[in-house]
Amino acid sequence: MRTQVTLAALVAALGLVAGAGGCGQNKVSECNALIEVINKGVQSIEKGTKTGADQGGSSELKAMADAMDKVAADAAQVKLTTPELQKFSGEYQAMAKDVAKAARDLATAADANDAEKSNTAQAAIEKAIKQEDPLVDNINKFCQAP
Repeated sequence: MRTQVTLAALVAALGLVAGAGGCGQNKVSECNALIEVINKGVQSIEKGTKTGADQGGSSELKAMADAMDKVAADAAQVKLTTPELQKFSGEYQAMAKDVAKAARDLATAADANDAEKSNTAQAAIEKAIKQEDPLVDNINKFCQAP
């Protein structure tokens, strides 16, 4: 049950990033490219967490971990020349990898019925998720600024 709360919390926490505004065409195109990657990742996570295939949620956690790893890899492929966006992208990639690792750890602990490891992994997921909203807010602020 706790696993399902984590999945719901993650999907809720991963808010879609708003479209880019501003003046510099390079900035706009780079913002749009990064935002598109993040939004696709969120959509992928939402699809993957609605399957309900197993009672403990470990397959959903593994799917979420794969989706987060893909978001991190896809974000790394976006060509960014703006130092601020490079920083935000790197931070988002690190957060996504942290969520992916913690989700896999939680799935393994749930499959093994290991309460101690489940609690540790749960705390790691919650810590990583808390980073996401400020990152998205910073990306939005930067991309919407003139």
